[in-house]
This record gives sequence, structure tokens and C-alpha cells, in this order.
Amino acid sequence: MRGGGGGGSGSYFEEEEVEMEETTTTTTSVSVGGGVSSSSGEKEETEDIEFVERTGAYGSYGANNDRFSIEDDEWATSQRAWNALAKHLEKFKGKKIWAPFYYDGKVKTRLKQAGFRGKVTHEKRDFFKLMNDAKFLANVDAIIDNPPYTGKGMKEKILTKLIAKDVPFCLLFPLGVLHSKFLRDLTAAKARRKKVQAIVPRRVFVHKEFGEELPFKYLVWLCYGLELERDLVLMDEE
Repeated sequence: MRGGGGGGSGSYFEEEEVEMEETTTTTTSVSVGGGVSSSSGEKEETEDIEFVERTGAYGSYGANNDRFSIEDDEWATSQRAWNALAKHLEKFKGKKIWAPFYYDGKVKTRLKQAGFRGKVTHEKRDFFKLMNDAKFLANVDAIIDNPPYTGKGMKEKILTKLIAKDVPFCLLFPLGVLHSKFLRDLTAAKARRKKVQAIVPRRVFVHKEFGEELPFKYLVWLCYGLELERDLVLMDEE
């Protein structure tokens, strides 16, 4: 899911009275010159943007080849989700926050509405370049956001950079990240492992731009270096 108050939540929906349909995925690519190709037809030479057709109750999610599925990755985190998280990050409400993942560009407004009264930086700039900018990072107390993670290896790239730079963060990921080998490898040093904490929501409401809210579950706000009172926080329903 792409961030900026957006980010990706994969295929984990919670919705009553809706039965999941059998899904099939068709990959369609659009070339620079406007040519279109499909996995079931002839292929154009140039492919740039990938889309995943929606064929089931919630569609076919999670394209996992080296490119982003734009439709899978662009979900805005609803205001109620930021409000619920803010209750557990009281000491950061007056701090300098960086929300680097853009999507609809509204996360700064949502964080402000959730009570973060300090400086919130939310601009459409290259995350990885800014992570190498020592002057910029010196003015960041913590990163709070919902990053993209549908793209293959994106979770690993983001976390590797953050932990290597020892930047405090609170990021929304699939719950499975806590089971992953790469997180254990990244935090193998005792000093790093002690900085890992987790805030686990019952569900997180998200939406497409101008779309209705949908509840996603099996997610976790992965925290690092925030020094929360408890290492594991089980959030109540908001």
C-alpha cells in the first residue's frame, strides 16, 4: 500500500455479510507509447505501469514482481485510524514528525487533526535520497506513516534504511513482519532488538481517494526507538 496517509494493506479486509468470491488475476501493462498488453495476449516491447484487474469480492491483490501494482498500493489511512494511533503516541505530539510516503498528500492534515501539534513534514520527495541527507534527518524526531509495501522487497528496503540510520519510526505493516527473518536479521544486535515495539490494532480503516472506508485487519504499527511504556500494545476498538 502506498503511504502518505495511504500506504498498502494487502488483501486483509474484514467485512461482515460479504462472501469472498474465487479470484483470478490478469496482469495488464501500459507502455510509454500507449500500447496495452495482457498476460493472455501478445506483449508489447515496453512496459511501465502494472495494473491488477479486480475479479473477486475484493479483487485480486498483491502483485509481487519487481514493480508496483498501482491499484493495490494506493490506500489512504482514514482519519479514525490516525486518531486511534495518536492515543499511544502522546509524547510525540509536540515533536518534529516526518511522513515521507505521499499518496493523496493529506497525511499532514490527518496527523494535525489527530493532535500532532509539532512540525509535520509531508512532501512528495524521494524517501531514500532524504534518508542520506544528514541535515534533513537532524530535524526529524520520528517517522510516522503507512508506507508502500506491495512492491517486491519494498518493506525490506525501507526498514533496512531506517534501522541502519537508527531513525525512530512508527510504520504500518502486515502483521507478518513480526515473524519475518529479515526483521530479526536487521535487529540481531541486542541494542537494536531492544528498540523494537509493536502497537497492534484490531483493524485499520482505509479508503481509496473519495471512496468509502474499508476495515483492514492483520496489521501492526511497527515501532522502533520510540521508547513506549510497553513493548506490546493491543489497541482497543476506536
